[in-house]
Amino acid sequence: MLPELGLTRLSPTGTGLAQGALVGGGPWIKDVKKPARQPRRNKADASPQRAASSSPESVRASVDAATTSARTIFQPSAGYTPTHSSDSGAAIPVNSPPTNPQTSLDSVSISLGSWFQQVFESCWEQIFGFWLGRDCCPFIWDPSYDVVFPPSKLFAELDAAIDQDWEARNLEDAAATPLSQRLERNCQIEDSLKLAIRSFASQWLHLIPKQERADIIQEDLVRELWRASRRDMLKVINRVSYRSVLTLFIFGLTPIPVGVSKDEETDGLTGQVCLQIALQQVQSLRERQRNCQFSGSKVSFGLASLVTSKPKSFPISEAFLNGESRAYWGALEFDTSASLTLNFRSSLSSGLHGVGSESAWRVLRTGAHSFQTRTKDWRTSTFEVSDDTASQIVAAAAACKVFVFKMIAVLKEALREGEEEDKVKQAWDAFTEAADIFQDAFRPLLSSCERRLHFLSQVERLNWYEVMLHYHLGILMLVDTVEAAERDDLLVLLKDKRLDAEQEVVNALKFGLESTLTIRAPADDTEYSERPRTITASFIQLDPYPHHIVAAVQLMNKVISREFRHGKIKLEIYKYLGSTLSKALNQLPQTSRSVQEARQYLNTSFQELEHQGDVPRLVSPAQGAPRPHRLSQGGT
Repeated sequence: MLPELGLTRLSPTGTGLAQGALVGGGPWIKDVKKPARQPRRNKADASPQRAASSSPESVRASVDAATTSARTIFQPSAGYTPTHSSDSGAAIPVNSPPTNPQTSLDSVSISLGSWFQQVFESCWEQIFGFWLGRDCCPFIWDPSYDVVFPPSKLFAELDAAIDQDWEARNLEDAAATPLSQRLERNCQIEDSLKLAIRSFASQWLHLIPKQERADIIQEDLVRELWRASRRDMLKVINRVSYRSVLTLFIFGLTPIPVGVSKDEETDGLTGQVCLQIALQQVQSLRERQRNCQFSGSKVSFGLASLVTSKPKSFPISEAFLNGESRAYWGALEFDTSASLTLNFRSSLSSGLHGVGSESAWRVLRTGAHSFQTRTKDWRTSTFEVSDDTASQIVAAAAACKVFVFKMIAVLKEALREGEEEDKVKQAWDAFTEAADIFQDAFRPLLSSCERRLHFLSQVERLNWYEVMLHYHLGILMLVDTVEAAERDDLLVLLKDKRLDAEQEVVNALKFGLESTLTIRAPADDTEYSERPRTITASFIQLDPYPHHIVAAVQLMNKVISREFRHGKIKLEIYKYLGSTLSKALNQLPQTSRSVQEARQYLNTSFQELEHQGDVPRLVSPAQGAPRPHRLSQGGT
């Protein structure tokens, strides 16, 4: 086990790192120089005991056990509560009738709902929880923390702690939100999260045992759940809480189903909009409004009573700040990835004109250098990779991948905005530095993991696969941007990285096709001994980020088609690579409109080259070619 490091604290009132924080946090960051100490706020005593009539136990009676356990994990913290208006300390009841997702929830049996939850926890929550866990989050190092910390548990605990603080603030306030309203709102937040999870997980319905999905038409159920969840997002965006942030994130990852027309898609919230609102909610939650704010539509007077001279101040516990920092790290990953893939500026951090001075990116850069120095002995021929060391290597590489993604996004911004050449060079230098850090510090160790993959657990193999695919996909996306900008000078400099990324993306896809993940039956399903106890599918079949695979296939098809036309690869190689791309798309959930479009595009590309030889043709994973009426609908 790596030695304990200092704590890096994120600012409780903004999006940067707090003054006085140690530059370093994860177990992969060691011996990092501390900045000069700044004055730190004094900690007060714990909040007074709350009245029994409004105890957190009663408020959170309908919440998961992870939520209620927050009473012992968190002390009351100064800040905004998810159980009242997002703009004011005063309770403002919602007058409009809530969009109750219960109807759609009831359309799924208890057993099937348990399977959806199990698939969700074993795939997306496993991967994202690994990124939030002990070895990956660069802002906090706590050796007692779990390697995988489920985001649903973390975000529920943060909400519980914030609610606890709000109760302490309003003990003597007769106008505070009644208990019944807070219970109702809490249930609405939970139901929205549950519906979003089921909508997201329904794309894997075909992998669930047949007994659980008898007489269910998957495409119909997927559309029904997606539509219900999207309607519910209109309420979620107004219930500011950490669980609402998670709900918005999950819906933002849910593919638009086949059978949803362009007109229907534009007649409601999109996943991209939900992601941006989620990032705004993160900023609101971290700010803990205590002053007057206003916009054209409303004025908010903050948490303080209008008759008091200054707002009440309660202590912010170390545990709460740690949890909030992990949540911020998770949001920063979403924000950075979105700015890379969707070509807009980041919401939580600076872009081209300020990224170099932000603490978060300095932490990642310094930590990566420290990791490289500290793991020198791991680069010898006698070093053997174990599950524990593989977890630390992959976690550190995943954190550094976010750093590289940020620098790619900044370079894309410079090219997109038509910046002066000195700014483009500055962004290029920042990217090459980040990519070289990844290549020098992590690539040799990831290769060591690759040689031992067959001896590692399925979880470690899955995390390795995700890091390798996502990192090299980011490089291909940069190449695509540079080509579109007609910057041949930069394209020449990217040649080695481009060739390496092309090779590794194909390798990752092949590994994803050949490797399998086994998911056990839900715990509450054990009484039915005659039912299958597990489901097993390839990594690509269960990949919770299928859009990354779609993008990788499209970019690689562009590469191999160009190489084949120019005579740089033979027909045999083109057929082999094209077959790999086809298999990858065929194994993805076919209820996604983007997957169907990608399959049609790939099939068309193959047909255009048929006159040059017998090239592979895309077929349905079940039978026949894709149905034209399903392929004519766009969307992501």
